[in-house]
Amino acid sequence: MEAEPRAKRIKLFAGIALEEGVQRKLAAIAERLRARGLVARFESAEKYHLTLAFLGWVDAAQVDALAAALKSAAAQHRPFALRFDRIGAFPHERKPRIVWIGAHQQPATYRELANSVHLSYGALGFAFKDDPVAHVTVARIKETRAPLPTLSSFAPIAVDVRALTLFESLPAGRTTRYEVRATAALNAA
Repeated sequence: MEAEPRAKRIKLFAGIALEEGVQRKLAAIAERLRARGLVARFESAEKYHLTLAFLGWVDAAQVDALAAALKSAAAQHRPFALRFDRIGAFPHERKPRIVWIGAHQQPATYRELANSVHLSYGALGFAFKDDPVAHVTVARIKETRAPLPTLSSFAPIAVDVRALTLFESLPAGRTTRYEVRATAALNAA
């Protein structure tokens, strides 16, 4: 008797894709951090996005159900804007590991959207521990050597949130690349 073939597994996350102009503005700020001496592996601008729900490794056969859940969450919300006006780090600025650019104030519209995404995926058996923070990862630090360098202020960046995206994370040499598996427009009505 032949063994059943293993289901193909893919790595997925749900988030918000960013327009190219926003990506360029974020990359310029990341470059200022590099010029100020931040030693890190900087993400390429085409990978910049906001993550709402990391799903991890899932069976490829689940993509349709995951896309439908994303569409259900998106249908409950109207488009809105975020304002990126802060540089921060996880776990914190004194010992940064992940450097990000994001919103100083986490708008209720963002939290509500993220909560809807979590609830939609929760109905499919996924669990989420942390509340999402409206941010874009720009650099990763392997060895913490110093606090995050300070920058003079930068002009706030407006981010229009009009759709949700289901991304697949794929290996690309020593890093990854992201491919869009599905999109779901927010309810403009």
